[in-house]
Amino acid sequence: MLKKEFYDLRLRSFVILAIGVGLFFVLAPFQEITVEMLKQYTEVQNMPKFLEKFIPKTFVENLSDWNFYIFSQWFGKNLGQIVPIIAIIMAFPLFARESENRTIEFLVTRRSRNEVFFSKSLLGLSILLIQMTIFSLLPAVYSLFVRESLNYDRLWGFFVHTLVGATFWFTVSLLFSVLSNDQVKPILMSIGLLAISTALGVVKALRFFNTYAYVLGSKVFQTGGVDLRYTTGLLILSTVLFFLSYDLFLRKEF
Repeated sequence: MLKKEFYDLRLRSFVILAIGVGLFFVLAPFQEITVEMLKQYTEVQNMPKFLEKFIPKTFVENLSDWNFYIFSQWFGKNLGQIVPIIAIIMAFPLFARESENRTIEFLVTRRSRNEVFFSKSLLGLSILLIQMTIFSLLPAVYSLFVRESLNYDRLWGFFVHTLVGATFWFTVSLLFSVLSNDQVKPILMSIGLLAISTALGVVKALRFFNTYAYVLGSKVFQTGGVDLRYTTGLLILSTVLFFLSYDLFLRKEF
């Protein structure tokens, strides 16, 4: 069972891994070039005010610091922005594809529903967490090679936020995958919920809906550590969603 699931997931997993690693090496080696380019923009005379707000001089100066550069540009931008998307991509076809191809009936007659559910969901989640671990540790490995000093306490905070944020959106998409009989609905519902929750977070009173602020590590930047309250909340929600998906799968008629 696990062998079949790994075969189904391997292409998607390796493509995501290759894109993530490639994205890091498009960013990390070019700190000096990036800073010099931004400095040229900030030194332009009569720069429009909106550009001054968009690229403040203090921000450009801070980018000269390796820790600020790699944490803000990797976790706070590039990786952080795609973490929920990767989680959704890894989860949405797990059960919806089987239902769409009508292979789910074959699976549940050969294996128990417990085995089918946990084999598919836990393998998908494990691969996702391995990917997130590799992406999160790339700054540490790269810093050793280029002999840059890295704040590992802060790295730990971003690492936890990345793993927990990915787990949450995996379980959201997993639920939609169990509920759906085709692959289009779970990905549309997952992306739609991500967009709606992010938009709601713009309102100050509803900003807790915006999981992107958590995944991008805004609290890690502010405090230097993990946002324990939000982390605990997401882990509880992820657990509830996971076992709700399990219960629905056991009850679903095929």
